[in-house]
Amino acid sequence: MKSIETQIRVRYADTDMSGIVYNANYLVWFEAARGEFFWQRGMDYARDIEARGYHWPVTEANLRYHAPAFYGDLLTVRAWIADVKSRAMTVRYEISRDGKKLCTGFTTHINIDKDGRPTAYPDDIRKLLTPED
Repeated sequence: MKSIETQIRVRYADTDMSGIVYNANYLVWFEAARGEFFWQRGMDYARDIEARGYHWPVTEANLRYHAPAFYGDLLTVRAWIADVKSRAMTVRYEISRDGKKLCTGFTTHINIDKDGRPTAYPDDIRKLLTPED
């Protein structure tokens, strides 16, 4: 499946005392890119998922840090669907600065119904999630 890209400027609040981005902020940027991925596909999570009684909590998150980001950096965050199963999907991410890879990772999400029970994706949602050949 094709990836999307979005850009994020590192704010002062994103950094620690040494001016390096605090590690947990990369997960926030993963989420921003994931949201943008669905927006760019014409999908509104609140309207198309939650309003229908489904939710996609994160069940696993993985990050690998390759190089630090600093205050003022303009980062490119890429996201794409890497895998879709009957009730779960994995989204992969890459964060870079001027083409240099800073962080990679993934999040896995399970589709649950309004009662919190894992449930299969409806066919129309699965079609939006299924990686293209």
